[in-house]
Amino acid sequence: MKMALEGIRVLDVSEAGLAPVCCRILADMGAEVIKVERTEGGDQTRGILKISGNVPVYDINYVLEFYNLNKKGITLDLKKKEGRDILYKLVEKSDVFVCNFRPHALKDLGLEYKDISKLNPRIIYTHLSGYGLHGPEKDVGAYDFVGYWARSGVMASLGEPGTPLPFQVPGFGDNTTGMYAACAIMMALFHRERTGEGQEVCVSLVGGGIWSMGIVLSSVLATGMEYGRISRTNQSNPIFNSYECADGRWIQLACIQGDRYWAGICNALELGKLETDPKYATHEKRMENNKELISILDKVFKSKTQKEWAERLAKENAIWTTVKTPAEVAADPTPWADTYFREIDHPVGRKLKVIMPPWQFSKTPTTVRRTAPEYGQHTEEILTEILDYTWDDITALKDKKVIG
Repeated sequence: MKMALEGIRVLDVSEAGLAPVCCRILADMGAEVIKVERTEGGDQTRGILKISGNVPVYDINYVLEFYNLNKKGITLDLKKKEGRDILYKLVEKSDVFVCNFRPHALKDLGLEYKDISKLNPRIIYTHLSGYGLHGPEKDVGAYDFVGYWARSGVMASLGEPGTPLPFQVPGFGDNTTGMYAACAIMMALFHRERTGEGQEVCVSLVGGGIWSMGIVLSSVLATGMEYGRISRTNQSNPIFNSYECADGRWIQLACIQGDRYWAGICNALELGKLETDPKYATHEKRMENNKELISILDKVFKSKTQKEWAERLAKENAIWTTVKTPAEVAADPTPWADTYFREIDHPVGRKLKVIMPPWQFSKTPTTVRRTAPEYGQHTEEILTEILDYTWDDITALKDKKVIG
């Protein structure tokens, strides 16, 4: 079956999370993605399970797999002229170039847009960074914990007022901004399809975070007022709120059209006369008396387990769901039915459950064609089949440590 990006070649000259996940999305849609790694150690993600105390150790590096499914891998020493020459030859035969080096490193290596576009004017050159290429922090390094989570207002907006700021979910900003970057690349490719023009595309973690915070930051830009953290005990709409059940589990209500769903909530919770009580009968009155109503609903939800409330709410016209743990999400039949999760055969001889992009295509579906490349796995294949290097050339390059 033909794939949406079949025939598109992408050079992934990056590491960590943001740029690799962007390229993985393109690979899932059929692009030939060549991951270029350092000859000494490769992508830092290869060692993440050993150095991070926040992700469990496993005999398959599932973080590496998540960021690099469907890619080919080559090792190059880009500090050596011979290594850069190989990359330049690949540039001439590629459609997209993705990198996340800082501007000064790109200049030193001869990998700026002006260098790459001279070799291939049609290429979509994509630079991913922490803080963008034009401001005073263009050379400042960043991971998503700082560039996305802390600097864009996400971190300061979450959690109960007066409590410590929440710790970030690993990779959240990388994965979100990586999706934005893949979208930008597709728009640039569409423009090139119509005009023949390549161009430079820049995406940053702080920009991704700002877009994700669009409603909150739009309010600040419009009013000039700070958008502080909101307590669930003071949520303006009590039936757009979270509630703890008797077993310590939670229910999330999202009835933004309060009057439409109030009767269903009252039926499910057996609130009786509260439905027509003048203090709560309309959306405006529930907002006016929100704290008192939240206190009532807190006590009601505490009287039954999450499962019991789920059974009752399922019978009513309301927008709600159970709050699931990551382990529960992994076992949830809904994402499996929509192929957000898939099980694949891994070269180590085991099955591996992996995450797929959040979409389905009727004609050009996503596929898993290969697991993440082993270190330098396709170096010889790429050099011989794409660039016509001979085996003598490869031996010489290995002797000079240009390739791993």
